[in-house]
Amino acid sequence: MHGMLVMIHIVLVIFFVCQLIDYTTISFTSTNSDFLSAVLSASLQAFYTIYTAVLLFLTQRLAISRTLVRRVKLTAVHDISCAWAGLGSALTSVWRQTDICASRWTTSAVAIYLASITVLHVTSSTLLQFQTSESLTNMGRSSSVPTTLGWPDDSSYGNFTNLGPIAASLPVINHLTGLASAGLSNTTLYDTLILSGMLTSYDNLSNGPVIGTSIVNATTVTSSCGLIPNVTYSANTSTAIFSSGQNSFVLNTSIPSLWPDQIHIIPWTGYKDFDGDLEDSELDGIYIMVSTLLGIDPSVQDEVAVNMTLAIPDIVTPYAIQVYFVYCSLSANTSLEEVDVQTNSLLSPTSISQPSMQWEMYSDYQLELGRSNISGWKTQISKALATNYSSEMVFEGARSQIIEPSIVDEYIMSLVGLNLAEEYIQFQAHGALPVSNFTLTPDELEFAVAKAAAQLIWLAGQMGTANGGIDPGNGLANATLVAALSTTTLQLNINILPLAFAASASMIMLGLALHMTRAFDASHDRQARAAIPNIGVLQLLWLGRRSTSINEVLEEVQDPTEANLRRAGMIDVCFSNIIPDEGEVESSTATDSLTRDVDHRRDDEE
Repeated sequence: MHGMLVMIHIVLVIFFVCQLIDYTTISFTSTNSDFLSAVLSASLQAFYTIYTAVLLFLTQRLAISRTLVRRVKLTAVHDISCAWAGLGSALTSVWRQTDICASRWTTSAVAIYLASITVLHVTSSTLLQFQTSESLTNMGRSSSVPTTLGWPDDSSYGNFTNLGPIAASLPVINHLTGLASAGLSNTTLYDTLILSGMLTSYDNLSNGPVIGTSIVNATTVTSSCGLIPNVTYSANTSTAIFSSGQNSFVLNTSIPSLWPDQIHIIPWTGYKDFDGDLEDSELDGIYIMVSTLLGIDPSVQDEVAVNMTLAIPDIVTPYAIQVYFVYCSLSANTSLEEVDVQTNSLLSPTSISQPSMQWEMYSDYQLELGRSNISGWKTQISKALATNYSSEMVFEGARSQIIEPSIVDEYIMSLVGLNLAEEYIQFQAHGALPVSNFTLTPDELEFAVAKAAAQLIWLAGQMGTANGGIDPGNGLANATLVAALSTTTLQLNINILPLAFAASASMIMLGLALHMTRAFDASHDRQARAAIPNIGVLQLLWLGRRSTSINEVLEEVQDPTEANLRRAGMIDVCFSNIIPDEGEVESSTATDSLTRDVDHRRDDEE
């Protein structure tokens, strides 16, 4: 039976090495996973408990029987019998050999044998375990799916559309991530799939999640900024005039000047034709005042710079500052891009770099061309970004000179790396005179303007016409969908570490059983059998009645301690009956070969 247990473990090792167990799978439901795992664990424990109990019973009976028919010390018989009572008793018997060595090897073998059974009990429940595994069956097809347009048509921008209040919410967008900002990637607006997370019910592909990609329209907003030369500025009226061919523009700056390192979007323009008539003009782009350093060539400095004065409280001499007027045109380029149908995110976002690295001046022709190339979305976005919603940070100088940047001004400044709040703290501290130390490059301003414009369009579309925004409209997109049918199964796995311990324990038990039962010992008498099957209280009483020698030895013990009794029991004994040959009458009396002489020779088990 020990060999059968070893063979079971060897077979399991072969299964693990050849991965044959991987083909054993069971369909998984929400109710049978825990149940099957519990049944498997309990079955393994029950099998090992019953099997080792049978092994222990047979091995104990055979080992004690073989001990009783051999000539050994009486103390050895006592120690071996006590060792089989349990692992704790076995360890105690081994410890007693340090005082009086009667049967060191046999008691140690019994202790190791019982410890191996304990190892089998511990590892039995974890030899085999069910592990959850998933398999996907892909079902793909091309399909047209409805979309929400990322780039609204010009007809969406009505004459009465006012996106100014929405522009004041631009700083919030930078805090949105993931699915909350689907349809917007840097300066690119793209169509988003409707029901993208629930396309299974839409296309009836399977009962699993749908994955795949879709080709959608993506529109990237870009900006091109240049310096406006030869601007005539009037501090009294806060207006700036520049020519455009035979005509001229009048910019109502709304503020008399700028604090150093600030950016201000001019909210309104007037158009004066060659007859001298002044009339309102549609914003054909974004006009900006900049008070940072620009790093331009000194030869054109006088042509593009406008000298202004900043009246600072408690300082008699006004502070001179150079301000630049910048015109930024807007444009949009549409292309086909790929999006993920589950997350509605672009798989390859468009590059956000802007091409301009050096400041250039706009010519009269370029300004006139930009004005004639207006469209609905440019006009609405330009007006909205120029809306003067206060940032609540007022730079109030002497002579009623008030500089009050808007929320959009502050947002544009943050996109290029300026911090209006820190400037305001410096202003309130009344410290040293303000000095410009920030150099603005055209690509930084172009990206900031394009990003603010794209975010404003996206935010207006998200809010819809009911909340003051615009209706982006709907469309269709071609999507390649892969419906993943997810199947979960329970796979039977072998745990190699518990199996290694169990296999080692079973082989140790086999070797010890062969040793203790003398299975291959040809020297002992096959016809001899023990007169008593075990050493217990009743057997000891019977021996006391039948064996005069044992009585004489034990009668000399005055103090019946464990040590004294074991010391007195160091005599050779053999409890055996000889089975007679055929035709002979079996003796009814046990052969009593007791002797009182203590055998000082080494026990044959040592």
